[in-house]
Amino acid sequence: MKYSQLYSITGSVRLLILLMASHVLGTIVAYTIYKKLSSLGDGYAPENFKGFTAVLGSNSTELVHSIYHYLGNFFPEFFGPMVLGLVVAILTWHAFRDVYTQINRTLFWACNLLPLFLIWSGSSSKEQIVIIFGIIIINFAAKRSFAGSRLKIISLAFVLTSLWFIFVIRPNYFMIYFIIFLTSLFTPTLHKTKINRFSVGVWILIFTLITIVAIIFLSINTTIFGKDMLNWMVAVEAMFLGYDGGSNRYNIEWNDVSDFFYNSLWGVPQGLIGPTFFEALSNPIQFPVFLEGIVYLFILCYLFIRIFKLAIASNILRVHILPYCFMALVIVLISYPYMIFNAGSALRYKQAMHPILIFYPLLILAYARANNLIRMKSLDIKT
Repeated sequence: MKYSQLYSITGSVRLLILLMASHVLGTIVAYTIYKKLSSLGDGYAPENFKGFTAVLGSNSTELVHSIYHYLGNFFPEFFGPMVLGLVVAILTWHAFRDVYTQINRTLFWACNLLPLFLIWSGSSSKEQIVIIFGIIIINFAAKRSFAGSRLKIISLAFVLTSLWFIFVIRPNYFMIYFIIFLTSLFTPTLHKTKINRFSVGVWILIFTLITIVAIIFLSINTTIFGKDMLNWMVAVEAMFLGYDGGSNRYNIEWNDVSDFFYNSLWGVPQGLIGPTFFEALSNPIQFPVFLEGIVYLFILCYLFIRIFKLAIASNILRVHILPYCFMALVIVLISYPYMIFNAGSALRYKQAMHPILIFYPLLILAYARANNLIRMKSLDIKT
């Protein structure tokens, strides 16, 4: 039994149409309603693209503006971002179509219909570009790691290109995508090694030792946990507090390295939510956003608990899931400062993590269930 037998053509077409319609609606809402209530960030309005012509710009802003400049030559106004929103829909459909019947439909559509995700995946921004390339990478990783698909040159080329774009546009997300790419690339080798015998406890011990050794080495031989980190913290703070943002938070202690780790205790969950409860109460427009953030955090926790349980139960899946979970924790820790100084910016920044933090665990669970179903049907046929 093959994965293509798990879905019908009619159901697959219906899934594609629904996803495309959702993303078209997301773009329309972004440019007709959301833009009037809040900023779409970084000035990525169609009229701002004309001065950029070098696709391979020297920095992320030039690169992204250039993409929309060239796209605007064919699709005027917000139709360019809408086209890329449809690309997000098609890529999502392609990633999930084989295992859609094995997914909890409520959970799947909750992940795809989060209003802010539809808005930011349908509007011109760095987030839209990162979402597109992120889905390409997780689709490759999931199919190779959990479905055993063969390595194709064209797929590899797309993934390497996607990794490059993410490295340029959002380098803080690069490592987690690179890790799942590596583990998927060497899947056949990993499944033959003794590493599959490692228990969850051994994996946690390995990650702990790696972290300790890395911290000690970097502390002794570099200034990463000293001057460099302080300079980075100051730069991140200035990035958001340097302009008059309507939702800026000026009362955060951010003076030394200890503040980074202390603030992470509340900053990580709050950054993933967006506005605080009291901020939402003081500004009624933010209250629906606050509720969506709570739903987002609940979904995230639920997915990670589920895949962690899956890693405990399966030796083969463990080698892919646990390194991913470790890097997910690292990447969220590194990224949270970009989401605590301005609640509005937090809403935008977290959307770029949607493919790797939401869609990838959902794919892992779907393929695990599909593989169990295929295995059981194969046993029934033999008996």
